[in-house]
Amino acid sequence: MFPQKGKAEELRSALLSLVKPTRTEEGHITYDVYQEKNGGFFLHEVWRSQADLERHFKKPYIQDFVKKSATLLEGANDAHFGKLVAATSKAAGTAIDAKAASTVHICSIKRPRKGKEVALREALSALVKPTNAEEGNLTYNIYEEADGSLFLYEAWRSQADLDNHFAKPYIKDFQTKVGDLAERNQVFFGKVISEAK
Repeated sequence: MFPQKGKAEELRSALLSLVKPTRTEEGHITYDVYQEKNGGFFLHEVWRSQADLERHFKKPYIQDFVKKSATLLEGANDAHFGKLVAATSKAAGTAIDAKAASTVHICSIKRPRKGKEVALREALSALVKPTNAEEGNLTYNIYEEADGSLFLYEAWRSQADLDNHFAKPYIKDFQTKVGDLAERNQVFFGKVISEAK
């Protein structure tokens, strides 16, 4: 989500106002708000079921935000909904690290080229095991949307850990292939801002 000119603080406040009530909802697992250096925002939400998510969308505070967002957002809210298809398995202590100020969070969206759906999914899934073994990786989750698009949510303990990850040969190899596999490859980097709420 990108704010309209002069609306960044209002959008930030509106997003943060959703955190506390959302985290008390039945079926909530994860609900965090992130801010990018360029002023954009993204959310990472995890719900126990589709029914829980649909109940969430009907809450008055969500309905109010949706109405209000038309005056706050530059362009549309680029929301993605998917099922978890691959994930790293980390010790419970990494949840605390994921909330640290030094942690870097990444959300990336990859829409496969026609006929490349399976190849893109396999290429991303092949990254899970070596990424899981890397120092500083806290989370690496792959979600698949109904149309075959994939999105990732990653958390890294620090920018240095992330830089080391990007320097790995297997990541460089994937980066050379992704243009052939995906017609959209958009990456967002942010810091968690929802912990004070």
